[in-house]
Amino acid sequence: MSSVSKNSEQKYILNGVQYNAPIKWEDVTISADYVNDSIQPSLSIDEFEFPLESREAINKWISDGLTNGVGIFEGMPFLLRLFNNQPQTEDFKAFIDFTNGYKDLLQDGKVSVSIMKDRGLDNFFEQIEGTTFGYLFGIGEITFADYVNVDYVVEKKFNLIEILISSVILYLMIKELAEQVEKLADTIATISALLATSALPLPAGSIAYAIASAIIQAVYTAVLLIAIIDLGITLIETLVPPKRTHRAMTMKRLLEKVCTHFGYNLVAPISELDHVVFLPSNPNTDNKNLFGLLTSTNGAGGIPNILDYGYRCSEMFDLAKKLFNGKMAIIGNDVHLRPKNDPFWIQQSTWNLPSVLLQTKEYNTEDMKAERLLTFETDISDEWTIDYYFGTSYEIRTEAKTIIRKRAVLLKGLDEVNFVCALGNRKTELNGIEKLLKALAGVIDGLTGIFGGGTNFVSKISTKIGVLKQTSNWHTVPKLLYLNNGKMPSNHRQLWNAKILYDKYHKEKSFVLDNWHNQKEVYNDVDVPFGLTDYQQLTTNPYFFYKGNVAKITKFVWTVGSDRAKISFWVRKPYTNNLKEFYIYPI
Repeated sequence: MSSVSKNSEQKYILNGVQYNAPIKWEDVTISADYVNDSIQPSLSIDEFEFPLESREAINKWISDGLTNGVGIFEGMPFLLRLFNNQPQTEDFKAFIDFTNGYKDLLQDGKVSVSIMKDRGLDNFFEQIEGTTFGYLFGIGEITFADYVNVDYVVEKKFNLIEILISSVILYLMIKELAEQVEKLADTIATISALLATSALPLPAGSIAYAIASAIIQAVYTAVLLIAIIDLGITLIETLVPPKRTHRAMTMKRLLEKVCTHFGYNLVAPISELDHVVFLPSNPNTDNKNLFGLLTSTNGAGGIPNILDYGYRCSEMFDLAKKLFNGKMAIIGNDVHLRPKNDPFWIQQSTWNLPSVLLQTKEYNTEDMKAERLLTFETDISDEWTIDYYFGTSYEIRTEAKTIIRKRAVLLKGLDEVNFVCALGNRKTELNGIEKLLKALAGVIDGLTGIFGGGTNFVSKISTKIGVLKQTSNWHTVPKLLYLNNGKMPSNHRQLWNAKILYDKYHKEKSFVLDNWHNQKEVYNDVDVPFGLTDYQQLTTNPYFFYKGNVAKITKFVWTVGSDRAKISFWVRKPYTNNLKEFYIYPI
């Protein structure tokens, strides 16, 4: 049974001082609406009207902002204490919200104010809505130590013309070198033959000519060798750009930083949050010299870019809720971010529905969407996000098993969840140009080693396997990357994709799976006895059990003075099995 404080007495305490009850306190109502099936409600509270001493205390809080007080932009502590002769005492802690509905009624000698719940989810989101990661970095709450290094390479898609040109250049260079080495060998052989027959009366000019030819050919061969080395280095650096580094942050770290800033702890037992890195968009291009050769690279900067969805702290929480079908609650000093299907919500439920007569029943047919779609973004500036589409989207189609008249079928609507970020792509093998140039790289490394301080191009080409690849240095859409110990695992796309997210977190929306899980009976505006204990329990967790089935409050309107409320709720209970689903997984 619901624990209601009957015939309760109330105390109103402003900033630690008790005052008389506000005018018409018995008619005050508190409305709680669980928008988008959230766990903690959006609260709408009737305005209180305080006269006399309480009005003076409220207005003094404002005027003190001109001296040493905090003033109008910090809520004044408000405590509603309810007690009776059982004895039972409950405290409702809140703040006066001067930014919402404050009116000083000068002629009537009273002040009208609204309140906001202390540690309420609405208040938390209002605070983070106006906070950015640029600000947290600027005040030093996010530092370089919070960043994760993400190695990447810029790799254009396969280009046959580039490979043909490279092949021709390499062929001509190597052919010319081989011919020169052969000519030099012939000349040296000629000189050796002439010297071997020096007893014969040979013209001295013939020997001198042969030696001069050998010297010229040797010089030409050396010059050609240097040219080959130089051209080879240029070719490798142009066609096989170096490994680069982005800076990013794990999603969990980003969310933790926000919570810490506002005095909370983050509780988010979602395994992917420890691995998924938010890679900001990167507006930076390469630095090149006058000859078009690369001099330095510029990766992403760590925190979300100011143009990214996710730059505002509230957007990062919204993104996490989208990804994991998450719900949030503030319990004590902890911000809980958990999937909607987390058993935690049911286990923490303490409320019971009083024994009341239910007069009207409905069904949640408006939640049934014939088409559901989960999608990551693609990025036209990074063609790999388009070329390798596997895991980028997942489509679920619901249809009737048995149909009498197709035109009368009532299945309709679309539920699309867009994650506003792209997936990353891992470099798994050397491309055609790299394979071609790897052989040349070995030659260049060997030749430069002859002169000391040799190059190591073979290693530079080979060690790029396993890193993020992009078709250009800049990308316009942020990416969500799955990393293990800072590296992209070879099966990263199997661990992190739209289908995985559906199977683990979003399938609870299904009207078919798990014993018709999302089918519900709905009851609206049920009149029940209701007190402060009920309020506190339901604003923390609206789930309960009704006749053995999971149920959840969707709305209540509590009239404080009468200990009554109108509640609306659903009960999870199947009402049709004439449905089937089709799954579409584009690759």
